[in-house]
Amino acid sequence: MNRAIDYRTDFYSLGATFYELLLQKTPFNGTDSMELVHCHMAREPEPPYEVNQGIPKVVSDIVMKLLAKSAENRYQSAGGIKADLEECLNELDVNGNIPTFSLGRNDISDRFQIPQKLYGREQELDILKTTFERVSEGKSEMLLISGRSGIGKTALVQEMYMPVTQQRGYFISGKFEQFQRNVPYSAVINAFQDLVRQLLAENEEKLNCWRKKILKTLGSNGQVIIDVIPEVELIIGPQPPVTELSPAETKNRFDLVFQNFIRAFSRPEHPLVLFLDDLQWIDTASLKLIQVFMAASDSRHLLLIGAYRDNEVRATHTLILTVDKIQKAGATVNRISLMPLNSQHVNQFVSDSLTCTPEKALPLAELVLAKTNGNPFFVGEFLKSLFERKLLEFDHEHFRWKWSMGHIQTQNVTDNVVELIVDRVLNLRTELQEVLKFAAYIGNQFEQKQKQRSCCRKQSRKGLYRPLGTSINLLSLMCRSSRTG
Repeated sequence: MNRAIDYRTDFYSLGATFYELLLQKTPFNGTDSMELVHCHMAREPEPPYEVNQGIPKVVSDIVMKLLAKSAENRYQSAGGIKADLEECLNELDVNGNIPTFSLGRNDISDRFQIPQKLYGREQELDILKTTFERVSEGKSEMLLISGRSGIGKTALVQEMYMPVTQQRGYFISGKFEQFQRNVPYSAVINAFQDLVRQLLAENEEKLNCWRKKILKTLGSNGQVIIDVIPEVELIIGPQPPVTELSPAETKNRFDLVFQNFIRAFSRPEHPLVLFLDDLQWIDTASLKLIQVFMAASDSRHLLLIGAYRDNEVRATHTLILTVDKIQKAGATVNRISLMPLNSQHVNQFVSDSLTCTPEKALPLAELVLAKTNGNPFFVGEFLKSLFERKLLEFDHEHFRWKWSMGHIQTQNVTDNVVELIVDRVLNLRTELQEVLKFAAYIGNQFEQKQKQRSCCRKQSRKGLYRPLGTSINLLSLMCRSSRTG
């Protein structure tokens, strides 16, 4: 899912444990691992009270709050869970029953956390969902999202994880790199590598079905795909070499074969969403490929979402010219332009971050808005900088967050997001700064390899060994680490 993992995942596990204690069964049953993943992501378990009405309604509500899909909707502290359970126990001891009461009244976390949910994007999210519904019914469409850096383009698209999973579809994504424009198809290939890895996690029966589908679609051209996505060979096995052609013919063959490859995955039973980020840096070959499979008359159940920085894409940019050609060919192209958050949304952002009322947060929210111009990424980073400077502190005596507007206003806190990030880097440990220097050569993400003997697994289908690594996002690493840990 599009959420960072934190301590609140343990609350979900606690809810699942309580669920089984109460009902002698787990929230979701089944032996297929991928099916269980789907259930935990997309389905709501039946509330304990509805299964057994002998269970007090409020106890059932506590369990369901722990099992909320979004971490923001769960309890935010162990103290909040404890307080509600103690109130249940007291009511049972005193009155012999447990009447319903408002949950989470004492649930305030002393951990500073930036909310991971969206603010002020309801209309845009509705456009995304209705577009996906049309695609699920049989259409293929393209949706372009434009906006400045940090405006929330990627965060908006990632909200599609849940509806796509509910439809048993596949969501895959790739990102173009500014200094890798000479690498054709890079983001598209990365996206489908991710999809192939998802398929390799399926059981043997489903994997055999995929093997038949892909072989039927590719015919004798399977090696064309294996050459760019080697993992495909783990599904379909070794393939015969293809005939050597001229450069122009080779490119045309690749476009046609890849189009068929995409068609294997975009089907009524599992629509496909392909998200390509940073289209302002897209290469010419990828644009041509997109034009080919979006303009195809038999394209079905495919939603291509592209995001780009509108301040870096002029009317004469090859992206805009190609999209115009796609539209003229009859394909449906939708557009969303993201604007900065307004004062109301920033106020809600700040009040949720500090677990206080919007009225109390308003003066601080107005300052944040003035400093950040409503850029969502900058809003979050600005609040983090206030916390790191100890301008936001948790008052354990009164169990609430506190700050001094006068003290904040006297501080030299930059209103430039680049300067803010640079300051973060300079405050990292020296060793970590050195790591970032080398990692910057690699790209947006890289693999942290472990020792071969402790982190390799056998690929039984081919007898291969593959090193397991942790995917590290440079921006996340940069923003979350500090001298104080």
